[in-house]
Amino acid sequence: MNERATRKINLANAVGYGIADCYGGGGPTLTGTYLAVFWTHFCGFDISTAQGIIGGAAVASAVCAILFGLLSERFYLFRLGRRFGRRRFFIMLCSPLVLVTLLMWVPGLPKPVYFAMYVLYIVLLQMFGVCYAALPGEMTRDFAGRSMLSTVRLLLSGISTAVIPMFASWVLTRFGESHAYSYQLFATVVTLCFSVVAFISSRVTWELTPEEAGYGEEELACRRAAAHRRTPRELMQAFGRVIREYASTFRIATFRVHITLYLICLTLQDMFTQTFVFFVLYDWNRTAAYASLLLSLAVVAEVFKPLWGWLFIHIGPKNLYALCYCGALIGLGLLFLTWRLVGVLPDGWWVALSVASYLVWCVFRSLSGTLPWLIFPFIPDVDMIVTKRNRASIFSGLTTFLRFICTGVASIACGSFLAMTGFEPNHSGGQSTSAQMGIAFVCLGWLAIGFLVALIISRRFALDQRGDLIVLGEIDRLKNGGAKADVDPQTREVVERLTGVSYDECWR
Repeated sequence: MNERATRKINLANAVGYGIADCYGGGGPTLTGTYLAVFWTHFCGFDISTAQGIIGGAAVASAVCAILFGLLSERFYLFRLGRRFGRRRFFIMLCSPLVLVTLLMWVPGLPKPVYFAMYVLYIVLLQMFGVCYAALPGEMTRDFAGRSMLSTVRLLLSGISTAVIPMFASWVLTRFGESHAYSYQLFATVVTLCFSVVAFISSRVTWELTPEEAGYGEEELACRRAAAHRRTPRELMQAFGRVIREYASTFRIATFRVHITLYLICLTLQDMFTQTFVFFVLYDWNRTAAYASLLLSLAVVAEVFKPLWGWLFIHIGPKNLYALCYCGALIGLGLLFLTWRLVGVLPDGWWVALSVASYLVWCVFRSLSGTLPWLIFPFIPDVDMIVTKRNRASIFSGLTTFLRFICTGVASIACGSFLAMTGFEPNHSGGQSTSAQMGIAFVCLGWLAIGFLVALIISRRFALDQRGDLIVLGEIDRLKNGGAKADVDPQTREVVERLTGVSYDECWR
């Protein structure tokens, strides 16, 4: 077993790794919350066009997640990968390139430029996410160590999603919401921070060496021997192998449930992020600065991150999912009640209710975003007992691909739906009743339905600490020459329950 994979993870290591997710978590917060507002107010976009560009760019660039997953897996075959790392090189590359996307925040440019810049922005987030999510599995095999890396990462990511709106609220209040430069100022400062944290994390983390990952001299020699111009038939065969590689991930039962819950919750959260400012502006009749102030209250949810990590270990993901989704549904119900009491409650009482409602929602929203990434480092373990390989970046690439496809389609549907209800972002006389109902349905209704479905599906989730330790123990036994015929009945049952594959078909 390699020395670095068993290295004890301390808090400094976890912070060095986790700081980069200020970009991974804060990046979607910046554009998802404010970009459509900026484009509709200062760049002449209607809501359908703005959401269409955001959604279309996400769909168009989603394939990059698949390509980055494959490239990262094999990057040790190239000199750059062997020098800088197959994961950390791409994280470091995000640092300078993300600064180019500041052109998204310049009014008066042709619409294809906005589209191109947003595509680049999403591609960089995909490249970052695919490689970044694979690092914990390479930095350590220890359950508690991986949990610490994921918990600190999500804590820092959550802080960034709270600090960005807090900073935006201060800027918009100080310089005025009617000026484009107010949005440009906080977008520039935040993007510079993204660049810095990505570079820092790329230098202080570690990963498997080429030899430990199976890319020694023998593998390189095979590659040199195979280096020739491929025929069209060979290219098609290679493409078919790529499709089969990604499709094979759905063979794993634990991953099927995990990806379903992930896509439901994260896609709907993206919709909430994209429409909440509009909901506050036109349903609650408040300002964008007030919406930003509420969004900044997400920092309160970070206090609970260590608790989520503790509960993850002690009550298991299945029970934590139930707590998460029930709490989220209560929060959405309170936000709906707050809307219906606009103009009914005295202003002071209404403000208190809106703050309390958002606090309940943001705590459980944070948990719904935290849980999938607490679970993700253990998915490759379950896959390894079947395939004999650590395919972390394959799972990461597919997860990112599917998320952006779903988010892109949902964004387009959201914009079209709001346009059909008569929503006009710059309409000085306020919105029609149908437009207000449409905003509320997208912002709250879709989420309530989605979380209810997720609650039902989550009862099928079976992975926990005990199961992961049994799988890892069986992998070590088989690696050390143990016979499959000697497996004990309990291990066989756990392996088959988590993988959805007969034990006889595993480790082949």
